[in-house]
Amino acid sequence: MSASQPHHSAIIAWLDHLDQTGKSPHTLAAYRRALAHFVQWSETTYGQTFDPAQIIGRDVADWRAFQQTVEQAKPATINQRLTALSRFCAWAVAEKIMASDPSTHTKSLAPEPRHPKGLAEPELRRLLRAVHAGGNGRDVAMIELLAGTGLRVSELLALKVGDVDIHARSGKVTVRKGKHGNYRTVPLTSPVRTAVETYLDTHPGHKNPKAALWLGERGALRDRSAITRILEKYALVSKLEQLGPHSLRHTFATRYLDANPGDLRGLAALLGHASLDTVMIYTEPREEELARRVERVENGG
Repeated sequence: MSASQPHHSAIIAWLDHLDQTGKSPHTLAAYRRALAHFVQWSETTYGQTFDPAQIIGRDVADWRAFQQTVEQAKPATINQRLTALSRFCAWAVAEKIMASDPSTHTKSLAPEPRHPKGLAEPELRRLLRAVHAGGNGRDVAMIELLAGTGLRVSELLALKVGDVDIHARSGKVTVRKGKHGNYRTVPLTSPVRTAVETYLDTHPGHKNPKAALWLGERGALRDRSAITRILEKYALVSKLEQLGPHSLRHTFATRYLDANPGDLRGLAALLGHASLDTVMIYTEPREEELARRVERVENGG
């Protein structure tokens, strides 16, 4: 259904009111599209000119159902439209254009589950190759550590030199500022140990346990945006569409469960989650894995 501009005088008056109260052009445009969609659906359904005074609760529910079943719109889109209609109705009731609000009994839809988006193995390899080729020891250590431990960016930035403990065949990082104020230790793999140790050899404060681990041109890195810029730089070089601060955490979690199926307790401990429920989402099959499973059915196992 292609929505035109809403033409009813009440809707135009409401949008003018919002404009005068300082609503952003983006919000106004979204509300305008939502109301235009409802008006067009209403006029098509009833075969008569739209009149806000005649809207009943069933209309709102039927409109929502139309979007779900016929248009197959996403829950977020439907909820945005419902919000726009609800706010228009509330205003129309206050202005005595409508006797009551017909939208009050139509609930929003539950949002679609957001599956964590990590890197596929080839993508991770491309990223690490690009970082190593760049020759910046700090960046190599930082990204190897993120990919190999699943630390949150806030935890990464809080690390001190003394939080890293590296030996010939073992190593660990102590996370002292977790999300819930706890601390935990995370073991370091050989590539991570090598990268961090190489970086520490050039660190001016490598003998000071309380020195910030990550340094930039102006001192300690403390800003999350600095990490974002570093990741974006290498995402561009390695041709990755998206590499957010949380991507490597999700990548670590997925790779851990691939190597240790069902070990949710271990993963929760490494990631610093108090509840197993939080890491359950990593047990859900990824889109590419579902595709492989369907292909196996087609091929007879």
